[in-house]
Amino acid sequence: MTHPFEVFGGNLSDGLLVLDSFTDVEADEVAYRVIEQRPHWTSRGWFWTLGASAYIDTPEDYQANAGNGNIILTRYFSEAIGKVIHDVGRTARTSAGPLENPDGHKAEASLPGFHIIDSKANGRSGSLHVDMPYQRVYWPGPFERPFSFTTLISQPDVGAGLWYWDDMNYEDGERYIREADTSRTAQNVPEEGRELLTYEVGKTYVYSGRVPHAIADMGDMGRDEYRITLQGHGAYLPEQNYLALYF
Repeated sequence: MTHPFEVFGGNLSDGLLVLDSFTDVEADEVAYRVIEQRPHWTSRGWFWTLGASAYIDTPEDYQANAGNGNIILTRYFSEAIGKVIHDVGRTARTSAGPLENPDGHKAEASLPGFHIIDSKANGRSGSLHVDMPYQRVYWPGPFERPFSFTTLISQPDVGAGLWYWDDMNYEDGERYIREADTSRTAQNVPEEGRELLTYEVGKTYVYSGRVPHAIADMGDMGRDEYRITLQGHGAYLPEQNYLALYF
């Protein structure tokens, strides 16, 4: 890989990659299909996912649910997911594809999937966190340079974005994350040092998931509006010269 993905405590804004993945029309088509698949959404309290998620599900639930989720994701979204995987791999100048588990291991990793948020989330932000789902999936060999990615598919009139804290040191990050109360509203994230990455529909954002960050509260959404993102995580497998992506 030519891009040095940053580690926890590094700088998100300097290490950010922004890729043009979909036109507005293409993104609208994907959003329509996501909404059509509402019976297959998984409730996460104040939002939903389409597909198993390693950072939310227990390892047992993840292994149990990834296979069924992948059937839906493959049937209706293989082209969209493949496009984002291709874009990330092309930018890194290496081959890229889904995370495949070691030979003989029955567990299945989830394909990149979707976050869906509606007006039920008004007044909330995501909890302050760092992304370390690589600790909860099986790897076929050594990996390095873990990263996260988000593609904005649909947004409400108020927009969509990510709060992040480039200058937050490890100790402060650990303390805030440990003390965060996920039942609270946007006040569960510190304002000091907070920066906003504003998303644009159709663009894929690749960044260090280990910089403290949270889904931004951009304002109240209308009843029929959705914030939909195609997203996941990845890491580089040096023995295979391969980028493995998953949700």
